[in-house]
Amino acid sequence: LEKAVVEGAGATGLAAVLAGLLPELKGKKVVLPLCGGNIDTTLLGRCLDRGLAADGRLITFNVVVSDRPGGIAELTRIISNVGVSIKDIVHERAWVRTNTFAVGVRILAETRNRKHSKELFKLLREAYDDVQILGYYDSPEDYVAGNLQSSKFESVEDENPFEGNMNIQYNQDLDQDHDLDLEDIP
Repeated sequence: LEKAVVEGAGATGLAAVLAGLLPELKGKKVVLPLCGGNIDTTLLGRCLDRGLAADGRLITFNVVVSDRPGGIAELTRIISNVGVSIKDIVHERAWVRTNTFAVGVRILAETRNRKHSKELFKLLREAYDDVQILGYYDSPEDYVAGNLQSSKFESVEDENPFEGNMNIQYNQDLDQDHDLDLEDIP
């Protein structure tokens, strides 16, 4: 059932069984029709994002970086080098109170799994003094209960970042020789 798209009314029977509302069916073989695919694409996108958040794969955090040229580029390089995908990024100068030559960067990112998220958090803590984890769920149960795990990451010691160039699949074009011969151009 992990990849089924079912509209709300088509999943009510499954929801009742999963919630334990039909004890008379316990221990019996039951067929539940899951039907309907009439779902708005915007709603589907929201559901997918919430699923990623519940799996610890969609995270949001703030980092204060230098407002000098290259400050944000260095942050995005760290994120890219560990293979994390940035879905949204916003930078704000007015709300950083500690340093007039700093900028606050809020990032919404997608990782492969919870371990990958924790590895990123550790790398960010090592590189920057001011990192705030705003959105991370340690388990689907925490997501359902609304237990954001933001204060848990004041220090992350137990995760080791990937060794070697694990991000090579994203940067293969950088490794190739791109010398062009003018005779090859039509």
